[in-house]
Order: sequence, then C-alpha cells, then structure tokens
Amino acid sequence: MLASDVVAAASTWRPQLFGDRRAADIQDPIIEPLWTGLRVLAYVSGGEARLTDVDGEPLDTHPDIVAELVAAAGGATLLLEGALSPEPLQAPADIAAREQLTSTPNPSAAMSQMVVGERSGRKARREEQLEEERRRQRDNPFIPVAFVAVDLIWLDDESICDVPLLERRRLLESVLEESHLVRVGVFVKPPVDGWLGGWRAVGFSRLAYKAANSRYVPGAKNRDWAVADIPRR
Repeated sequence: MLASDVVAAASTWRPQLFGDRRAADIQDPIIEPLWTGLRVLAYVSGGEARLTDVDGEPLDTHPDIVAELVAAAGGATLLLEGALSPEPLQAPADIAAREQLTSTPNPSAAMSQMVVGERSGRKARREEQLEEERRRQRDNPFIPVAFVAVDLIWLDDESICDVPLLERRRLLESVLEESHLVRVGVFVKPPVDGWLGGWRAVGFSRLAYKAANSRYVPGAKNRDWAVADIPRR
C-alpha cells in the first residue's frame, strides 16, 4: 500500500486514472455518467474535512461543501473520490432547454461525419462538447457545484482499495448520507440505453465504464476503467 494510515493517504494519494482500453472491452462493468468539474479526494474524520485536487493541492474554496461532508459522514473516517460538479444542482428549466438543444441534429457535425468519416466526426463532437463547457463557464464562472462521491477508498481504520469496486460502492451508499451539496453518484449495470436520454438532458456527454471487480490504485492507470462518449440519438 502507498500509505499506512488515512492521514498519510489523504496527503499523498491522487485520484485513480482511467486506462486506455475501449469501454466495450471492460468485463462486467458498472456504468455511470462521467461528472464534469474537478476530480477530487475528500478526507473526512471527526469534525473536519478537506478536499484535494488531482495534483494534491488543497481546495479551500468550498467551506459549505466541507461542512456538509462532516455531517454526511456521521462520525466515520472516510477517504472518498468524487467530483465538484454542477449537474446535481441543475434547475429543471436548464435541463429542459438543454434537452431541446441536444435533440436537434447539428448540421455541421452531421456533414463533417459524412465527409471525413466516423473518427473525425467523434473528434468534432468532442470539440463541440468542450466548447459548450467553456461557454457555460464564461457565462457564469461562479456556477454552484456539489460534491458527488463515486468511490470509497478508506473506511475508519483501514484502506479498502483491495475491496472490489461494487462492494466499495455499496459501502459508500451505506456510510455517506446525502444532502443538498453532498451526493452519491448513480451507477447502473448494462443495458444502459434507458438512462442515456436523461443523462444527456442533465448535461452529461461521457460515460465511465468500471469493472465491478476492479480494485483501486491511487494515482495510477487502471486497465479495468474506461471512458466512452454518450451516443447521440
């Protein structure tokens, strides 16, 4: 293990990285929307909590989230992976407007796909998604965010990195109480088609595929984790 106690782990560990395999090659996956925003680790113990980013730098800009994390942990010592994301706080009107926008085919993207092929089409769609995210940030650089927990890697006095992911997710749901600014990310088992429309409407553009039996290796690539675009209609 990279750390012998949770304080050292919270100081030295980084979020696990996605591997390079295709999502279709991940065996027995759980599938979840890929949350936008900063990936972070959250350390919670007793009456304190702190957030660190992918570089291990402390984040002191979300005291409201920190306070709700302390309450959500209910006295347990936790080390969580999550994202600081606006999606859980989206207003219904914003969701409806985005759904109407995404339901209309983009002529330039369609022409690009016909002329230069599927690979270039995927690249164009990704660039379009990145530009949309940049536009949202320019329009409102102070978009409110919530902490969305997607993994539990330390519980009380021991690391649970070697516990299979599906069991870690079940433990996460049992030890973290949700609130306005603290959420537990949703995941599903295949087939996923029935969820895609709702996820697109909220603003998601990508999916995370994670093998249900995968372990957690802080800061390293996991070949059993992959990312895929949410297909358009």
